[in-house]
Amino acid sequence: MLPQILCLQEVQDDHYREQVQPSLNALGYSCHYKRRTGRKTDGCCTCFKTQRFTLLAESHMEFFRPAIDVLNRDNVGLVLLLQPVLPEGLQDASTLSPLCVANTHLLYNPRRGDIKLAQLALLLAEVEKLSRNPDGPRYPIILCGDLNATPDSPLYQLLYNGVLNYSGLPAWKVSGQELYCTTPNPRLLPSPLWPDFLGINGFCQYIPHQTAQIKDRQTYTRQCLLELRYCNYSLQRPQHLVMLKGVTDKKPDPKREPIHDILDNGIPSFRSPPLLLQHNLDLTSVYTHFLPAKGRFEVTSMTLGTGSNVDYIFYSAKPVPVRGNKHGLRFYQDTQLKLLGRLCLLSEEDLWAAQGLPNPFCCSDHLCLLARFSLDQSTGGDKM
Repeated sequence: MLPQILCLQEVQDDHYREQVQPSLNALGYSCHYKRRTGRKTDGCCTCFKTQRFTLLAESHMEFFRPAIDVLNRDNVGLVLLLQPVLPEGLQDASTLSPLCVANTHLLYNPRRGDIKLAQLALLLAEVEKLSRNPDGPRYPIILCGDLNATPDSPLYQLLYNGVLNYSGLPAWKVSGQELYCTTPNPRLLPSPLWPDFLGINGFCQYIPHQTAQIKDRQTYTRQCLLELRYCNYSLQRPQHLVMLKGVTDKKPDPKREPIHDILDNGIPSFRSPPLLLQHNLDLTSVYTHFLPAKGRFEVTSMTLGTGSNVDYIFYSAKPVPVRGNKHGLRFYQDTQLKLLGRLCLLSEEDLWAAQGLPNPFCCSDHLCLLARFSLDQSTGGDKM
């Protein structure tokens, strides 16, 4: 049985036009392709069976943004909103919940984790936008792709746990692709990761556009500004200064109050508040990334003769509170999307026994991931 949805990466533009699209169209698929920007000739391709889904919306994402250093690479993503189709007479298809499918290939460079996180944040913002249901719970989500990050990496932690504290985190550690860095003074993640004009907040959501309205603007003299600068680390305000709401309030907003430690000499030493990236999409992985029977880690790719796990299928689930969970890990249970099965992955030893990747049996340097879901509706389930 052919899968209902295909998510492909590193598809060459000419291969797509001449081979992939015609062949899959003949098999009843609707194909959607986004080529990488710049001089790159490959891209992402998402295909779905027209007998099972109709397209409600699609977003072709370009992660390259001029004048933003942390988004100066040509990676792309695709996000589709699909409406399930049922045979005639079973149910009104308009009452079925749509499915949001995201497909991406993040930057490879192991030492530019700042770019990877910014690209992922853009993708999550688009997924959050398309999966938002104005009349009820969020539409179920499936997120696939080559994320160029390992399961023990901070980037994976952001996706799975929904939060990442990146304060003081070196960029090379973000993806987990390198065990150590020999570069002196390695690049740390900037704070903030991207400028405000990108329009993405720390919750990986688009910021609603609002026109600033300035009323009763007042100005300060140079002397007033100096007094503000040197008056007890700006924690207190001279009584004679005019109070401007949000600027010189008598009681500073506790959410914006500086965090400080008291040193031995009694002088406050200021430190930055935690730098967080978060999302509320509640995603869990189809795969566990470990093969208990063999005591080995799952491998999805082999680069320079070394096996690694960088390819994933994430899907919507419900977080389950666990008593005594001291490590902040999240546990999930299936809800509307129910995982029915998955194609087993291999270990690095298995792949070496088959002559590595690519080999005479597999022409790619990546293994295929395959999962089977049921999409539960009010009157039953629909398998894919």
